[in-house]
Amino acid sequence: MKILMRSGNQENWKLVQSYAYGNEVELQELLADSPDLIPAREMREGVSQLVAVVREYSVPIGAIDILGFTAEGEIAVIECKLANNPDIKRKVIGQVLEYGAALWGMSYEEFDQKIQERAGKTLAELVQSEVDDPEWDEELFRSNIESNLEEGNFILVIVVDEINDQLTRIIRFLNACGNPRFSFAALEMRRFQSGNFELLVPKVGGDYRPSSMRGTSERRSWDKGSLFEDAKEKLEPDAFLLLENLYDFSEAHAPDGVGFGSGKANGSFTYYYARGNSRASIFSVYSNGDISINLRAMEKIFTPEEIEEFQMKLGKIPALHGIEESNKYWNTYKLGVDFVDPEEIKVFKECVLSLNDLS
Repeated sequence: MKILMRSGNQENWKLVQSYAYGNEVELQELLADSPDLIPAREMREGVSQLVAVVREYSVPIGAIDILGFTAEGEIAVIECKLANNPDIKRKVIGQVLEYGAALWGMSYEEFDQKIQERAGKTLAELVQSEVDDPEWDEELFRSNIESNLEEGNFILVIVVDEINDQLTRIIRFLNACGNPRFSFAALEMRRFQSGNFELLVPKVGGDYRPSSMRGTSERRSWDKGSLFEDAKEKLEPDAFLLLENLYDFSEAHAPDGVGFGSGKANGSFTYYYARGNSRASIFSVYSNGDISINLRAMEKIFTPEEIEEFQMKLGKIPALHGIEESNKYWNTYKLGVDFVDPEEIKVFKECVLSLNDLS
């Protein structure tokens, strides 16, 4: 590829010289500092731009160069290689597939814990800090991340300084044949320089199929009726009664009402608390029996001291023993497994109502 340039008062065009990366780490740093350089929309139809990244995410077979995330919960697995690296042809394909396989089936909690170790923040905190949207839905984000981990639904990306024909053909084959949940792309990031000016020319290689063919964006609109119907099919009678009990309590007492999730696999409702013009989720209950106590989400409107007091009260409930020391964003338990005694549900509700005394 040749690039020519001239200023408005020049008659002749000047050839812009190719400007090589010093090493693969330099390419990684470039993308990590500016994830919006990665044209995610050209790699999977219907996705938004990457807003946050984590570098050197450790899995059993090695470290993923870059993990990228959209505000909606798409996950990009990114490996950087230079053209002079002999692994650029075949080995890197297997490497990226191995990384995807290592993430496939991982729980949200394990995935999030490793991100905290690398970034010093939970995944939700990391993404929220980069999203300029007061209506950003943390519960939906988590639901999407969980679904994508469960299904192996990733955007696998090899970033190179120069694409070769063999790499492009392999990627076209992977996307065109079979019916994988993941999508594959090669991203060429050629760099040029002329005087004090640098130019980047991103180019996506390899055909892709739209996200609709992978079911990545299918979401449900849940309400009380559909959630209860789904829960009856998935839960034992005693666990369903606990879910029903918590819903009735939430509907009667949640200061900012009950909100319904839009997860594909499970319905959910959330107990919201409001202060001024802000609100935070206190707990969420899912139609598969999960109950999540959203301690870090409470930081939007409660002080650390208030949250600590709430945790101490919760820690006196046998089913929640240990939560008084937890720093997890979401703390998930199971109705009918962790919570089996209606008396414990009663005490839990009293703890939630005690938040009213803090106002």
